[in-house]
Order: sequence, then structure tokens, then C-alpha cells
Amino acid sequence: MSFTDQAHGTSGLTRPTKAGFALGQVAGQLFRDAPSLLLLFYLTNVMGIAPAIAGAAIFVPKVFFGVIFDLSIGVTSDRMAARMPRRRWLLIGALAAPFAMLGPFAVPEATTTIQVAWVFVTFSAYMAVYSTFSVPYLAQFAEMSSDPVERTELMGWKHGFTGLGVLLSSSFAPMLVNSLGMDRRAHLITMVVLGLISMSCLLVAWRFAGRIRQPASAAKIFALKDLPRAFGDRRFSILCLSAVVMTVGAGISYAGFPFFVKYAMARPEPLHDIGVMSAIMAVAVMAGSPLWVMVARRIGKKRTYVIAASGHGLVTLLWGQMADVPMPVAWGLAAVMAACNAGWGTIVLSLLSDCIAHARDEHGENRAGTYSAIWSVIEKAGIAFGGTLVVGALLSAWGFDAAAARAGVAQSAEAIAGTIMAYSVVPGLTKLIAAFIIWRFVHEKPVSTEGTLAHA
Repeated sequence: MSFTDQAHGTSGLTRPTKAGFALGQVAGQLFRDAPSLLLLFYLTNVMGIAPAIAGAAIFVPKVFFGVIFDLSIGVTSDRMAARMPRRRWLLIGALAAPFAMLGPFAVPEATTTIQVAWVFVTFSAYMAVYSTFSVPYLAQFAEMSSDPVERTELMGWKHGFTGLGVLLSSSFAPMLVNSLGMDRRAHLITMVVLGLISMSCLLVAWRFAGRIRQPASAAKIFALKDLPRAFGDRRFSILCLSAVVMTVGAGISYAGFPFFVKYAMARPEPLHDIGVMSAIMAVAVMAGSPLWVMVARRIGKKRTYVIAASGHGLVTLLWGQMADVPMPVAWGLAAVMAACNAGWGTIVLSLLSDCIAHARDEHGENRAGTYSAIWSVIEKAGIAFGGTLVVGALLSAWGFDAAAARAGVAQSAEAIAGTIMAYSVVPGLTKLIAAFIIWRFVHEKPVSTEGTLAHA
């Protein structure tokens, strides 16, 4: 590193550095949310591919190659940390981001077999680029401070910029597609724009990462052969279990949202309405993140997570039962959901950073990249499983007709019920289950010790 900040707080990082580095989260959110929201809807409604087939074409490369890439990058970034700082992975990801974002949507007009093969190959490359920057980025967050309170603050910054990512991926992107005509050309232009934004944010994060000191610990490397021991860390295993449940539900919800808005809410311009609601959600996430950090300081991380995740689940279930509400009411529901999302999203990452710090302090091992890789695998695979196979199976099981959707023909009542199941019922229940796992199996020290995990 050529320079570092003067001492400001425990980590020695100034607020501009924290904010500049956290801006990289926008790219991560774009890579996570844009395909989850738009790709399945695009492949079915624009390209005319059956939802189950389209879902499988996305799921296989996202999970299979995602696991390989995440674990490889995580272990490699740990082993090479002394010779290749984690920030350099951000530069590699930045340069490849525009090409990766465009590829899966540039599906040729050809037979279904060729189209499915195209999605398989390009989405595999997409996952490689995503892993290249997302795993080292999360690992570096966990290494920035030895203070659990400050780590919660850092995750608050990170999750605050998640709101900006949501604004771009779930509001700006669908509204841009809608304004350009909702056809193939509209989607391609939108993906190019998102790719360039991702590149810019990663370059800013890479630049500010130069101000972050490398960890001074001489912890030994956690090698690939040591992966099974990661799950011997009970607190980490419990967090992973809750994350599996939560991310599967999130994937179903993301992919089911356009179907729910178009068919259950009967909105004539679903992508425009999604854009408006997502903008509201983004503001709620950005405003809510620092508030949840303050709540966690008062009542502890565990209680904060349970309140936020339970609230998210209950509002999700409620919305499905009142899909025909006026739009102002829907806006209010979207805001409450997003505010709750800011709570559990911030806290669970803070708990993850506590696990990484505990492994370093108690076992003398550098597990930052490996734990971050496992976490990234869970997040990507869970969202892929929920947002492709599960939602595709739900829609198909309830009789959704892709050919009719492409022709503009109305769906059956059963198919509309399937969109409610996909967006509301199943995701709402998963959030309540995740809250129960944390409530039942995670134990904290008293709040006076800043809400860190005692044991799990």
C-alpha cells in the first residue's frame, strides 16, 4: 500500500474511505439483482422459452460454476494475500464487468437448444467475473477492523450502498427497459449501462481500498483441504443454515416479483411499477441501515436480526393476500419490507465478520477469504435455486403458459395464484424460518459487550 489514513477510530479509516470502499457494493448488488429480477422474465416473455427450461439454463451454471469459482477465488485470495492484495481482484472484476453483464441477455434468435446453450455458457462466464470481485471484497470488509461495533458500522455502510444498488438494479433498470420498449434491444441497452456502472463503482472501491491497511496478523492460511473444518465452527454453521433458508426465499421473491406485479396485481406496465416500488425500497434501505446499527447497539445483534427478519416475512405474506390494493398502499408495503431487509441484511454480515475475527483470534487462522467464499456460494446458489428452479417449478406447476405470455393472452386463475405463491407465500415463510434459526440457536454476550456472539 502506498498510503493509509491517519487514525480515526479503531481501524484508522476515515469516513470518506469507508464510503468510497463501500461503493463497490453497488456493483455486487447489480450483479446479484439484475439477472434475478429480469433474466427469467426476459427469457420467458421476450424470448418465449418455457419457465422451467429457462430456469434450468440459469440455475446449472450459476450453482455448479458459482461454487467452483467462489471457493477457488476465496482460497486463492487467502493464499496470495501477501503477494497480491485483495483490492487487485476488484480491478480485474471491474474490467470484465461490462462484458459479463451483457452476455446472458444477448441471446440469439435461434432454436431453443441454441438459446439454452448460449445462456449456459455466457452465464458461466458471468459467474466467474462475479466471483472474482465479490469474494475478496467481502473478505476485506471482515479484515478492516478488530472492533465488533465498528464492524457493524462498516456493514451498515455496505448495506447502505446496497440501497443504491437496489435503486439501480430494481428501479432504474426495469424502468429503462420499459421506456425503451421492453423488447430484446431494450434489455441489451440496459445491460450495457448496468455493466458500465458496475465497472465504475468497482474502480472507485479499488482506488479507496489503497487506503486500507493490510491485516498485521501472521495467521496461517486456511487451505482448500481445511474446508470441512469451517463447518466445525458451530456459530458459522448456524449462520450458513439461516443464510441458505433466507437466500432461497429471496431468490424466489426476486424472480417472482415481475410475474406478481403483472398478473396478480394486474398492472399494465409491470416494469414501470416495479421501478417505482424499487426506488421506494432503495430509499428505505439507505435510510434504515444506520438506524438498525443503532438498534443493535441497544438491544444486541440477535434481537435486531429476529425483529427485522420476522417483520420482513410477515409483510411479505400480507402483501400476497391483498394484491389488488391501491398503488399507494403497495408503496407503503414495499417501504416496510425494504426497511426490514436493511436490518437483517446489515446484522447478518456483521455476525459473519465476527465469525471471521473469532477464527483469526482463537485459532490463529486466516479464514476471511474462505468463509467469504462459502458465504458467497450460499448466497448465489440459494438465489439461483430459488429464483430459477423453484420459481420456475412453481409457475409451471400452477399452469403458467409462456407462449400465452409472449402472445399477450391472459393467464388462468390458477397461474395467477402461482405468482402469489412464488412472490409472497413461500418467501414469507422462509424469512420467518430464518428468524427462528437465529433466535433459537444463536447466543450473545450481554449488550454491554457490544452485542458480539458468545457462542452458538
